[in-house]
Amino acid sequence: MGKEITVTQALKGKLQIKEGIITVYGSEELLHKNLFRKLKEQFGDYQLYYGEEIELEDLIKLFGERSLFSGGKNSVNIIWQAEKFLDKLRKKQKEKLKRLFSKKVTNIVVFSVTKDLKKAELQSEPYKSLIEVSQVVFTAKSLNKTQVSSLIKKKFASAGVKISEEAVNYLLESFPDLVQLRNELEKILTYAVGKEEITLEEIKELSEGSGKYTVFDFQNAFFSEDLSQSLKILSSLMEGLTSYERTLTALKLEGLILSTVNKLLIAKERIEKGENLKNFAKELGLYYPFQVAQFEGWLGKWDTQKLVKLIKLLYKFDTDVKLKFLPAEEEFRKFVINALE
Repeated sequence: MGKEITVTQALKGKLQIKEGIITVYGSEELLHKNLFRKLKEQFGDYQLYYGEEIELEDLIKLFGERSLFSGGKNSVNIIWQAEKFLDKLRKKQKEKLKRLFSKKVTNIVVFSVTKDLKKAELQSEPYKSLIEVSQVVFTAKSLNKTQVSSLIKKKFASAGVKISEEAVNYLLESFPDLVQLRNELEKILTYAVGKEEITLEEIKELSEGSGKYTVFDFQNAFFSEDLSQSLKILSSLMEGLTSYERTLTALKLEGLILSTVNKLLIAKERIEKGENLKNFAKELGLYYPFQVAQFEGWLGKWDTQKLVKLIKLLYKFDTDVKLKFLPAEEEFRKFVINALE
């Protein structure tokens, strides 16, 4: 058996692994996925297999059976939710698996067990043999409240945005699942780009919304040029709000659109100069691959002329609401229709 180390510790530096079997176990799926990203960064793309679909015979291929005509290249194979494969094995199959473990493994094979293993399980087959043959065992056990709180604070600190202890506690209580929490943090940090501080009230509004949609669902529908969906989400966001709250929501959506337009114009200018979006994405508040991919889609739909038109329409909306005192919700709906028709 190789050394045992937490995924959190492993992510701090280069993974010291080579061809062979690796085990990662624990119920915190986000840590599993973070480890996968680290593997991809270090070794390139990996193949993902699902434990419930894997059969014993499939392991021979995954372990790295080579022919004289193969390229001889090692690959990274991950068995996700490996417990669904391991727990269904019968006695004779467990014995066969143990014999397979004794053979040379020429690929990197990761058994990703997404549950916490008790001492009795670790000392029983097939987990006992799996742990024994693993060159390294990563643990992905659930983080305690203090650790998660620290992660949230670091996320906001790295983005240069202040967040109160009260707001951190709200996020901890509202999103106990780390994967869901990460998704919410991505949305909130996107909204917070350029802000020095984000308030608890803003976080509540962004994370709760109407219970159906968030302002980011509207943003994506709008810049995907989907008029019908944009109006549907807008109605949902306004549902149940007071007149004052509807005005605030319309103005916040205006600010989000204007911020996105500015980012798109900046990106277009830099791309025209030969820069690659991925090299300056973080400067635009695009910290994650899905955000970059989404933004690239918007870039393809909106040329400079259309973006300039949007700015003019936003200016008209702002003037009509703040100087002519026209109802914000109604005027914003008109803006959306004029922009996307």
